[in-house]
Amino acid sequence: MGRSVTLVFAAALAAFIAAPALADDIADGEKLYKTKTCMACHGLKGARPIQTYPALAGQNEKYLLTQMQDIKSAKRIASKDPATGHPYTEGMQAVMHLLNDDELKTIAKYLTSLEPGKPKAIDPPPSQDDLAAGLAAFKKLGCVACHGADGKKTNVATYPIIAGLQRDYLVRQMTDMRDGVRVNGQSKLMLGVIKKADDAAIAAIANYISQVDRSAK
Repeated sequence: MGRSVTLVFAAALAAFIAAPALADDIADGEKLYKTKTCMACHGLKGARPIQTYPALAGQNEKYLLTQMQDIKSAKRIASKDPATGHPYTEGMQAVMHLLNDDELKTIAKYLTSLEPGKPKAIDPPPSQDDLAAGLAAFKKLGCVACHGADGKKTNVATYPIIAGLQRDYLVRQMTDMRDGVRVNGQSKLMLGVIKKADDAAIAAIANYISQVDRSAK
């Protein structure tokens, strides 16, 4: 058997062996996601979150894992929910302490395997001029350099895919980063960009990005 044929056979065999293991990881991740109450805030299959929590389906695996680890260790700090007076991450931090690193990896793998849901409609819906203004602000700030032309694809696996995320969640994250509340991991790298945005620009970008449909094929 020639070297090239051997290498092809070895690669095919490795893929054949890995496929059942991946399926098991995804099944285990789904079980953890449901039993550890993640779906209570982030919705069934991570695609239909409640209130202003983020949709997680189809998100970058490395980003998800990093954020879960940072919330668990309190490296990721959030602004306070005016309704409760507690940081938005507080509830999730309590849940993360029920999970070890391997379980966090399994949940991240499961969520990444899921199809993203449709964007949540804004009421009242933004006009075409509003969306165009949001896109213009997104481009002017240079957001495309890390998050892609329309927020659907990142150039680094530890950056978040932001297209279709809930509008108020997007506003809160951009504001928290601009105001120095959220500085965990690579989010601090965004400060040089987002500090140039006022509240109006942040709102315009959130309007636009929140309505980008990643579920469309």
